[in-house]
Amino acid sequence: MEHLDIADKSIAETNRALRDLIAEHDQVVIDNPHSSHNLGTALKGTGVVTIKGSTGYFTGGFLAGPTLDIQGNTGWYTGDNMSAGEIIISKNTGSNCGPSMMGGTILVRGSSGSRIGFAMKGGNMIVCGDVGRWAGYMTLGGRIIVLGKMGPEIGESMYKGIIHSVDPELQNKLGNNVAVIPITDEEKKEVSALFEKYQIEHPVENFKSVIPLKTGRKKYKIFNPTHLEIPQNG
Repeated sequence: MEHLDIADKSIAETNRALRDLIAEHDQVVIDNPHSSHNLGTALKGTGVVTIKGSTGYFTGGFLAGPTLDIQGNTGWYTGDNMSAGEIIISKNTGSNCGPSMMGGTILVRGSSGSRIGFAMKGGNMIVCGDVGRWAGYMTLGGRIIVLGKMGPEIGESMYKGIIHSVDPELQNKLGNNVAVIPITDEEKKEVSALFEKYQIEHPVENFKSVIPLKTGRKKYKIFNPTHLEIPQNG
């Protein structure tokens, strides 16, 4: 196990050193993080990075493989654009947790702020506490699981993906163009597997699912530059 004390290091120095260490060692411990922003950006490969304390904004951005075990809180935009790996937070996160994440798992043992899973495209997000408003806003895929209470406008503008919730007021907190349906048996198995992996004790039978409706969606015209006519010189 390798230790990296970052009390007197810049974030650029820290991330360079961390990328080198995780390429050679299975376990790395970061001491004295002091809520640094952008910690653990663009890490690849495997291994576990244990962060002894809280971190700031953009923790684990573009993560592509390793596990970040954060023994504290994280700021806004945790797991921004992550594609693989795990981010496990022992306490709470700020707003916009997991924006545009494409894969992997984010587990928040405490609560999270507004807009969890904003523009999420894949992967799993589990919040064991409460979350703020606009959960799953503009999601395009992936799964969000919330064990506590949720703020209003759940699933607003979501296009694909699913949100599992046990909030008793779920029906009254929905955003536009989404619906509540019973959790399926297959989904129960998938959620149970996640709970077993992360040692979460919670009955899956109590969950309901928020899904996007297929009717009433706005139509979008995708810009395709190959269809442009390029004038020829001469």
